[in-house]
Amino acid sequence: MIAVCVDFGSPASWLAVEPTRALERRLGIDFDWRPIALPPLPRPKPPLPGDDRGTRHRRARAEYLARDLARYAAARGLELGDVHRTLDTALAAQGLLFLRHGAPDRASAYCARIFERIWKENADPADSAAIEAAIGALAPRFRGYVKSDGPRELAENARELADAGVFAAPAYLVDGDVFLGRQHLPMIEWLATGQTGEPPI
Repeated sequence: MIAVCVDFGSPASWLAVEPTRALERRLGIDFDWRPIALPPLPRPKPPLPGDDRGTRHRRARAEYLARDLARYAAARGLELGDVHRTLDTALAAQGLLFLRHGAPDRASAYCARIFERIWKENADPADSAAIEAAIGALAPRFRGYVKSDGPRELAENARELADAGVFAAPAYLVDGDVFLGRQHLPMIEWLATGQTGEPPI
């Protein structure tokens, strides 16, 4: 089983969804899609006289990360908007956990739709109507889940991923190993297909 950990508040996770789903289709298996919530990308602070080296480095890194995301998004014809915004993704994450248990074959399509709403349509991920629309016919059961097991399972999921060593998104769990970032998809495919042929470099 390959687990995919995505943060609905992370533009890097959104850019990983389609290539990850493409790999899922090539392998002919359903991945275990799991939500994770991480702090938003740090917003670069304006330079000030007397900034020390560490402050300058953090600013340069934050600026680079934003440019890198924009570069890859533009190559796919996407506009990310404010990549530093803080989003309440708890309800969207509970939607994914609900499908993970009740309809795992629909989890990747749900992720694609929610990411599109957040990052392409600038929608609020805390909008229950939008989440229920993405869940579809199971929405009445989801409403009960949110009032009962949802918050507890969301907290348990966060602890499990932290214990597994997941601290960034997107992340992939493959046979006990953690791979951080969509750049590892070729290696994951090589491992999942029996390590045939030359390994990706």
